[in-house]
Amino acid sequence: MWEIQQVKPKNLYENVVEQLKEIISSGNLKPGDKIPSVRSLSSSFNVGQSTIREALSVLKTIGLIEARHGEGTFIRNFDSSILNQSIPDYLLITKEDIINLLDVRKILEKGTVAFAAQRRTTEDLIKIETAINQMESDLTSVIIGGEADWAFHFAIAEASQNKILISLMEHLSTTMQKAMKFIRDKYYVSPSMPEKLLAEHRGIFLAIKEQNVAQAEELILAHLVSGQDLISFDRYEDIVEEN
Repeated sequence: MWEIQQVKPKNLYENVVEQLKEIISSGNLKPGDKIPSVRSLSSSFNVGQSTIREALSVLKTIGLIEARHGEGTFIRNFDSSILNQSIPDYLLITKEDIINLLDVRKILEKGTVAFAAQRRTTEDLIKIETAINQMESDLTSVIIGGEADWAFHFAIAEASQNKILISLMEHLSTTMQKAMKFIRDKYYVSPSMPEKLLAEHRGIFLAIKEQNVAQAEELILAHLVSGQDLISFDRYEDIVEEN
């Protein structure tokens, strides 16, 4: 029997990304060439401008295009191997997906952290603190800390002692980790942001340790809202739309 992998439906912008990569690969767009405006591409592909912006954001992140303010968006000099590489999963998530996910997380994790503050065990506290210590260690490495971030939030779910809440977090794990990596890679490279994030996690941990339910709820919501505020600004502000 053949080994068959699950077929995944593609977003429109994924198809746009693939087609633009093929156009570049064929030499119809070469390094130094200016690409059409978002409006023009939207008309050519018969998709919305937001879809085009999503596609261009991916191409910019992987290093195929660059925006020059006041001039337009151009094909970069790039390593040809990029064209044969698959797009990282964490890039194949939209701004709307992340905002919707954070809305769900605010509802889910507020209740989860409240139960964790009430029910946590010594073992739970060790797991949560271990994740924080790993995040702190990551500050001095090339790792941006996504795995430790997820471990922190999942350890809180386990501390709730509620099997259904734990199961829900497990169900959301893949999407949550992609969203966390996207947000961290894009925004947390700015000065002091990683330290700020670490401080937020420490505050949540201390509230759970002290069994301060109200403070734990307040801090987890503030933590999630800050992430949502970051991406509420136009993710594509650096994509130039001039002709």
